[in-house]
Amino acid sequence: QGGWAATVLGIRSTASAMSNEYASFDEPKAATSSSRFSSLFIIASCVLNVILVFGIVVMMRGDNEYQSTELGIPMSMTMRAPMYTIPASTGRYADVSVDAGVKAKTRKAAAKRFKVTATGKVKSKMAGKQHLNTKMSRKNKMRLGGKRIIEDADIPNVQKCLPHQKLK
Repeated sequence: QGGWAATVLGIRSTASAMSNEYASFDEPKAATSSSRFSSLFIIASCVLNVILVFGIVVMMRGDNEYQSTELGIPMSMTMRAPMYTIPASTGRYADVSVDAGVKAKTRKAAAKRFKVTATGKVKSKMAGKQHLNTKMSRKNKMRLGGKRIIEDADIPNVQKCLPHQKLK
């Protein structure tokens, strides 16, 4: 009676099968050899897990004294310092100035958005026509379809993105 849970927990029904009384726990039994074996197995697995975690921590730290030869791990699996470093200024407006030995490259996104006239002025598309323009008049939408001349304050940023263009 009681199914597998009652067997595992050692619960014995004190009433008949038809009544709705609570079950009670048996008195603790003497330890058998199988229960001793299972408790030893659990302790041994816990010790092995601690050793495994310690080994992972040592490998992640990258100390030379514990690497590869002592643990038997190939050098290809151990942590190494990166082969290159990322420059600090990699943002949208990163410095693209020409250094000695570094080739100045055109930013392709900027080349698609800006056009340089013969006189050196920079033209770009006007903002405000991409979406939410159903409330605009036809005249306003037509006006926003044209090009605009970039302001003088923005010319240095455009020049950094288009280093080979002669801007005024």
